[in-house]
Amino acid sequence: MASKFAIGDKVDQAFSNHAEGTVVAIFTDRAGVHRYAVEMFGHRTIQVANESSLIAHCNSAA
Repeated sequence: MASKFAIGDKVDQAFSNHAEGTVVAIFTDRAGVHRYAVEMFGHRTIQVANESSLIAHCNSAA
């Protein structure tokens, strides 16, 4: 199964005030589910998220 996001993609959390981040790694757990390491913008943290908790970042400047 292909992952929904790729390394370098800008994403937002689907919850928690839509915090913005960049996918820096993709892992597959034992059940075959994709998990993403996301560097959170402004927080300097890495969060591990599942695919359903992320949405593609929408550029509001357009």
